[in-house]
Amino acid sequence: MDLNKNKEILDQMFEGAYIVDKDRTILYWNPAAEKLTGYRAAQVIGRRCNDDLLIHVDEKGNILCNNSCPLTFALQEGKVKEAAVFLRHAQGHRVPVTVRAIPLRDDTGVIHSSLEVFTRTGSVTSTEQLKDLAQKAFVDALTGLPNKQYIESKLENLLSGQVAGESPALGIMFLELANLREINDDFGLIIANNAIKVTARTIAENLPPGDFAARWYGGRFLIVSTMNTKAVLLNWANKIKALIQQSVIETSEDVPLKVCVGGLFVKNGDNLNLVYQALENALKTSCTGTANINIKAEAF
Repeated sequence: MDLNKNKEILDQMFEGAYIVDKDRTILYWNPAAEKLTGYRAAQVIGRRCNDDLLIHVDEKGNILCNNSCPLTFALQEGKVKEAAVFLRHAQGHRVPVTVRAIPLRDDTGVIHSSLEVFTRTGSVTSTEQLKDLAQKAFVDALTGLPNKQYIESKLENLLSGQVAGESPALGIMFLELANLREINDDFGLIIANNAIKVTARTIAENLPPGDFAARWYGGRFLIVSTMNTKAVLLNWANKIKALIQQSVIETSEDVPLKVCVGGLFVKNGDNLNLVYQALENALKTSCTGTANINIKAEAF
């Protein structure tokens, strides 16, 4: 690919796109890549893609840069490689994307570089939805997520006004940044608030379509999901835990993020006060246990 000839086309793409040479040094970074990742072209061109930039991970939080990098596969095998990964945004949170790495050859067929094209997957709360919630004072000021007042009202509407038990159960979870107090004590309030914001953004970026989350208080979030089987809910909880713990807080020191999750299932007619009490107990069990995730198998 002649970069100068094709730059105009790549610059107009909705998909993020960047090109690396055989050492994975970034040669080109398009405007869509800037928008999707938060990194400006001037910040990344000339750096290697694994130099503490996107650091792709899988849904278990495994870093792919060394052993399972799509770009490396394309450069070494000469084949197109697709993968669903989670890139690290410039602000530290994890964003789900689908990537396609394409080997680029010269006129003699020798591979000299690779193009990676990536698009965002999943669903986040739209700007218009957030504006509407903000006008109604339903947005948490720190995280930009809906607040406790909104989620309580939403759950009350979901569980009332219909015949009890007729609709499928909903999965609900408390997710808590378990070491928030330690972060505050060791690094101060600003870093602790940044930890909350990165956790919130990682949750929001990785919610399945139709699901929603809100900040409950402190480092705790309530997530309401249409995933109504234990296996599916547990799989998502494990994924989001790994992604948050692989997110980064911008500071000169490493700030570990530790997450615990307690969840259960609710159905029409359930008493919300009892639901919250059961959720609290499930979260407490997860935070004091070894697995850090406690999803009750039966509907509440």
